[in-house]
Amino acid sequence: VGGWTAKNNSDAVQLNKKAGNYIGKLRREKNDRSTYSLYDSKEQKEQIGAFQYSLPSLAQQWSEGQPPRKMQVAIPATDKEGAIEPRASYLKNRLIDNIKKQSKTAAHLFSTKEPTYDNGQYRLNFSGRVTTASVKNMQIVDSKGEIFLQFGKVGDHRFHLDYKAPFNAYQAFG
Repeated sequence: VGGWTAKNNSDAVQLNKKAGNYIGKLRREKNDRSTYSLYDSKEQKEQIGAFQYSLPSLAQQWSEGQPPRKMQVAIPATDKEGAIEPRASYLKNRLIDNIKKQSKTAAHLFSTKEPTYDNGQYRLNFSGRVTTASVKNMQIVDSKGEIFLQFGKVGDHRFHLDYKAPFNAYQAFG
């Protein structure tokens, strides 16, 4: 029938959209292969994250090699307790617009930290949390350069993900 099945003792839980046993979904935007939206699982889907990658041209990759990945992130503004602030209905699923316009209206904006180029390699300072070089290693910062999320390789098939407010676990994994 499709979907995944997770077993908890003798109870089987069907994991698919129709069963409703999921926390949300990450969807690529139509007509834009570098932009993704993260939605919750409510009946009236609400966008709780938007991600846009900068894709280098083939000519740039050929002449400069593979440059570091660049990404911009928008998440809804939150109150002091971390709850998403109520938004007007016309703003609910428009986080991508915040990235494109660099608008902080009802959203927090972040981007990947630019690595330094040292001895033929790009480097980021993870303060000992990351031990293995990987193109997947990244740090997400605000406009002031403060790190809010970092993801990095620590071994074969092992990674660390560190995040702090205003990100929640679901947005960080997105």
